[in-house]
Amino acid sequence: MKSLTGKERLKRAARRQEVDRIPSIGGWMNGVKNLAELAGICIDRYLADPPAGVVLANKALNVDGMVSPVVPTDVGQIRTGAVEESSFDSVEPEDIVKFADSLPDGEKEILADFDPATEERKFRDYFDNAFKNWRGIEPIPNFWHLGGHFPLYTQFGYVAFLSACALYPQAVGKIWRVRSVRSRESAKILARLYRQYDLVPLLFCGEDICNNQGPMVSPLMLREFYFPTVKMILAPLVEAGVRIVHHCDGDVRPVVGDFIDIGFSGLQGFQYELGLDPREFRRMKSARGEELIFFASMSVTRTLPFGEPQDVRDEVDYLIDCTDGGRGMFLFSSNVIGVEVPPANIRAGYEYIKTIDPARPRPNPRSAWPWKQSHPE
Repeated sequence: MKSLTGKERLKRAARRQEVDRIPSIGGWMNGVKNLAELAGICIDRYLADPPAGVVLANKALNVDGMVSPVVPTDVGQIRTGAVEESSFDSVEPEDIVKFADSLPDGEKEILADFDPATEERKFRDYFDNAFKNWRGIEPIPNFWHLGGHFPLYTQFGYVAFLSACALYPQAVGKIWRVRSVRSRESAKILARLYRQYDLVPLLFCGEDICNNQGPMVSPLMLREFYFPTVKMILAPLVEAGVRIVHHCDGDVRPVVGDFIDIGFSGLQGFQYELGLDPREFRRMKSARGEELIFFASMSVTRTLPFGEPQDVRDEVDYLIDCTDGGRGMFLFSSNVIGVEVPPANIRAGYEYIKTIDPARPRPNPRSAWPWKQSHPE
């Protein structure tokens, strides 16, 4: 088929249509030194304008689209954020109950301080900046507040939050609901902007609700109090035809079906070393009967940091074969690529995907993830 633009490629892949090559997505890379090397500039030039340096690095990788990018601003910076439990030593589960009781109950009261014009301006500023400064890289909308409000631990700490989920689920559920009512109104605005800006019909969001052992709290509690609030947020976007991709950290197998039921129609970020195989979910359909799409992800816990370029290419082959030759696949990373990852490995994945013809049958598909459990954690 004819060569496509990045936008055309992304749109067609979102609809699981034929593409000239599998599209790629960037934006999740940490490390000033790595980004400067990928961009082909010196560190001082990067530090003079970090957002521009990030764009140059992703442009050099020739990505088709980019989520809200990680923008490190210090040479020694190794991560983008952390929750330190020591900051919440004085917080008790009952404090969460008190906070919930202070919130309004009715939607009119909940939305009393919601300003649609201000929210729309935030969205427009984001897209206007992307179209002006991203050098033709298409923005893949990535607004976490539209994928649920599970991580109350950022406000109350893990111990108080998880204890409250067990002891006072109604209070936790009220906080989720109040915040989700506001996010639903934001989603209505964004659904309209997808049409006005002719955006690629993708949204990347979905909070971490699992660790390596499974869901952090009871799936029954999530199904009663959490998932309905996320479904409420997503409904305007689903109705507008936006494909919504859920970030999948940890062992998400017990709740992937729930993700699909509430409106997600794509998945991203599997930790393959936990035994997760995208093939398990390949035949699932969205609530609207669509085949799922996959931001098929190079591993930031094994392959990218500990492998060689050929290991990265082997993993990309595995991802292509997991998705029936790359249909509905977008190459991405499983999480933010760390400072320890050699730039050569990053280049290897993004360069290799461009050599694959998705229309050509693959004679020897990979049936298993190429890394063994004996590799470093």
